[in-house]
Amino acid sequence: MKNYKFTFLKTGIESIGTLKVHWEVDRDIVSDDYTPFNITAKKLLKKWLELVREKYPNNLIPIYWFVEVRGDRTSGFEAMPFQHELQKGTNFLDYYSYPIDCETNKPINWLELPVRDKLWFRSRDDKGGFIQQATGWKPSILQPYVYLPSLINSSCITNEKY
Repeated sequence: MKNYKFTFLKTGIESIGTLKVHWEVDRDIVSDDYTPFNITAKKLLKKWLELVREKYPNNLIPIYWFVEVRGDRTSGFEAMPFQHELQKGTNFLDYYSYPIDCETNKPINWLELPVRDKLWFRSRDDKGGFIQQATGWKPSILQPYVYLPSLINSSCITNEKY
């Protein structure tokens, strides 16, 4: 994982550390009330599908993006810059300077940051991890939506009734 230099704007303290991208599909918090010990990823996916189909009849489910900051002198979890209009408000660049790659001394290419896997099995129960676990799908960085029919039809669950 690459290291970046960035400054916490409030204090002016420079830090060197890693940046990792987290994603959340709307309504994936349905997993908050469960663990892999009491519900499978596929059964939880079915519950999630009921919620999102009701809220999004157009089948476009928003994806929200966050940056996990792990620096030698600061850490945090902020909204990722440059994402779609649904995620308004403050983001990483409101709190930190533009990151510089420690090896190349060039500004970060946000599209090259690693996107965290979210999984759902007995030893790992990430919030929303049931989606990736049940379908094998993980969004591309800064992807604004998942189109529900594509998610279902291209995954291994196509033969099951949802």
